Amino acid sequence: MLKTFFAALLVALALPTLAQNFSAIYQPSDSEVRTVTKAGWEAFLAETNSLTADGFRLTDVETFKEGGDDRNFVGTYTKSPLEGVVEMAEGWAAFIKLKRKKVKEGFTMIDVAAVTLNESDVNFYGVWAKEDSPTIHKVWLLDSRQIVEKKTEDMAKARFKIKRVHVIDVPNGEPSFVVLYHFSPIDRFNFLCFSDSMEDFQKEYEERKSSKVELIDFDRFRTGNSTRYVAVFQDGAYESVFVTDQPFDAIQAKSDSLAEYLGLKLVNLSVD
Repeated sequence: MLKTFFAALLVALALPTLAQNFSAIYQPSDSEVRTVTKAGWEAFLAETNSLTADGFRLTDVETFKEGGDDRNFVGTYTKSPLEGVVEMAEGWAAFIKLKRKKVKEGFTMIDVAAVTLNESDVNFYGVWAKEDSPTIHKVWLLDSRQIVEKKTEDMAKARFKIKRVHVIDVPNGEPSFVVLYHFSPIDRFNFLCFSDSMEDFQKEYEERKSSKVELIDFDRFRTGNSTRYVAVFQDGAYESVFVTDQPFDAIQAKSDSLAEYLGLKLVNLSVD
């Protein structure tokens, strides 16, 4: 009994002690996936460079801050022959300049995150992959739910499919949205969904899943005194699992279990 206790204690000590909760999406993959956390941007870059040298490519980045501690970064990495990189820009104009630079270098943006420093300053983070045939993509900073919905309709007419929505919570104000679109001539549809409650989202999620439409992105945000939800779905018939409002150790435990028994890997993480 005592041996079992100490074994459990060692496992608990090995897991990150993050109080922040997360939402996670798991999908089928044959590739090895790792998820790591680091306190501080420079430490996160060093970890990313180390994993890149071992053949892993960053596919998802999240960041949050608790109290007066250093900002935490959570990265999800996939074993891949493709070159990947994460970079940060101070302000939207600098981020768009960085995006254009990466396009010229043959990179496709695959994920985006942002950090509100104060009521006027925001840092933006982009994750890029270098593909043999780079994907044409657009990224927009939009001020409201209605503008996001209208922009997504307009982009769809030009065959740009919504891929990611990252919500920027603004102190004492309404949130803004960083929205990423990829061009694709293939008749495969992505769907934007806003929900006013978790009950509404769960109903939408179950209905779409039964219609062979899978969740590929999820985020929650505050507006006024209420929590809202935004998601992106994609048509496709494959197994997937979604969990929300879970501590990091539960996300990791779920990752291990799903990988072992169903071959599902963590593909998308968001801070709750």
